[in-house]
This record gives sequence, C-alpha cells and structure tokens, in this order.
Amino acid sequence: MRLRLLDTLRQRRRIREREERKNTAKKVATGTVIGTAIGAVTGLLFAPQSGKKTRDDIADKARDTTQDIKEKVRQSMDSIKEGEQKLKEEIKDKIQDFKDKDMIEIEVGQDDIDELDEEM
Repeated sequence: MRLRLLDTLRQRRRIREREERKNTAKKVATGTVIGTAIGAVTGLLFAPQSGKKTRDDIADKARDTTQDIKEKVRQSMDSIKEGEQKLKEEIKDKIQDFKDKDMIEIEVGQDDIDELDEEM
C-alpha cells in the first residue's frame, strides 16, 4: 500500500489554512466590534457639539476604523502567503532530501509539482 506524500501534505495544508482563516476572521470581527463600540461611546461622551456633528464624527471614526481593519487583514494575508511559499519550498527540499538519501520511494512527477504550485 503506497501513501502519496503529496496527498498527505495537501490535506494537512488544507486543515492548517482552514484554521488560519477561522482565526483571522475571528480577530477581524472582534476588532471591528470593539473598535466601533469604543469609537461610538467616545464620540457620544466627549461630544460638546450638535447631534449632526456628533454623528458625522462617529461616521468618520467608523470609516477610519474600517480602513485600519482592512490594512491589518491585508497584512495578515500577505504574511500567510509568505508562509505558504516558504512551506512549499521546504516541502520540495525535504522531498529532494528523501530522494537523495533513498529513504523513501516517492512518485512525484512534474504534473504533481505543477498542481501543488497551482494550489498554493
């Protein structure tokens, strides 16, 4: 019975990516809720101006918070992509090490490598 190393690696990667997406979504949602609540309360408590002006200030703060969150999500995604690329290179190196040392018989064709590149 042969186990395909690439199938195992893909399955582990999918599980890890799913967990990373869940964690990122939780962090973004939590940050959004907390930031919006803090901005709204602060705006209401320290607003000596009219209701319209206060609403405008709250809307501005909400837009600023949204922009900050978007930037943090973009940075997180960039970091995940960099980690993914690094992991891909490490996997290729390990496969080559195993082949060079005749430690394991692996059937890895160029199609498998191309497919792995496309998935990552």
